[in-house]
Amino acid sequence: MWEIYAYQNADSLFGIFNAAATIHGSGDYMAAVAAVAFCGFIAALVAYAFAPEKLQGWKWLATVLLVFSVLIVPRVTVGVVDKTGGSAVKVVANVPFGVAFLGSVTSTVGHTLTGLFETAFQVIPGVGALPSELSYEKNGLMFGNRLIRETGGVAFQDPNFRTDLVNFIHNCTMYDLIDGTVDPGTFSSSDDVWALMASPNPARFTTLTSAGGSITVDTCPNAYTNLNGRLPAQLTRIQGKLAFQLNPTLPAAAANAAIAGQIQQAYLKNSIATAAATAADLIRQNAVLNAINDTSNIIGQKVNDPAAMVLAVGRAQSVAQQNAAWLNAGKVAEQALPVFRNVIEAITYALFPFSSC
Repeated sequence: MWEIYAYQNADSLFGIFNAAATIHGSGDYMAAVAAVAFCGFIAALVAYAFAPEKLQGWKWLATVLLVFSVLIVPRVTVGVVDKTGGSAVKVVANVPFGVAFLGSVTSTVGHTLTGLFETAFQVIPGVGALPSELSYEKNGLMFGNRLIRETGGVAFQDPNFRTDLVNFIHNCTMYDLIDGTVDPGTFSSSDDVWALMASPNPARFTTLTSAGGSITVDTCPNAYTNLNGRLPAQLTRIQGKLAFQLNPTLPAAAANAAIAGQIQQAYLKNSIATAAATAADLIRQNAVLNAINDTSNIIGQKVNDPAAMVLAVGRAQSVAQQNAAWLNAGKVAEQALPVFRNVIEAITYALFPFSSC
């Protein structure tokens, strides 16, 4: 069996090789090939009649026989090996030897070089080593960058929990920062702000949403306890969404099992977090920080504070413009290059039936 290695395009290659096997096994295709060969033979015969010393006709006939007998007539079995999805090898029978040979040689060379380079980089001593969780062979181009960007933008998806958290930050945490209950300097530099919010002033109150949707008012310490109990389920939900977004070719169970180590290694590799920080800790920190930022924008609307709204709009616009200036080229390369590479590969295989005519 001839193996062809696929990087996030195993399904498309499987379909193309099935189509190639079907086309070459079709009687209509063989009739078309026979018609082309007959016309070519007549043209070559005419050329030979006018210039027999050049042997054009016999050379053409020998070339056609060689190409068909070596590249098209022999049929082999091809196995499409998915290097990123972890699925079983997709087997296609009766594929012409020529396209199978071309695909196997080129993909094997690329796969071998990729494996050698990534193996070498993974054994580099010190901080220069490449974690296996971030390798190109498993995850594609710029995976660590995508991990940090997607994780940094997470938000709580349950609207009731998000509303309760925003109200808690506004009614409890903000006042704790103002009166010194929570030190602003420590809060701004903490890698776990949720833990610093655990002891709010019991004289303050905030709203909570019950399971049935009704709104109650409770003290800030009780509200924190309520939110803290609901938080693990929210983090699991966010982690599941990240697992699907960042590992689209993996089965759900495998993606959920892989995402925790991937997030941890991405933050550790870029010195954003310590080895003690788990994926849940990193997701919680990012989600709470985003909720704090959202609170300042939402509360400005609730209290009809035009200055706060103007600042929020200006900040959002400036951040968007700066990010666009910095990330456009990288974003184009990250998204377009893998797709472009896979499209060119698919077109090359798909054109084989035409080239054989």
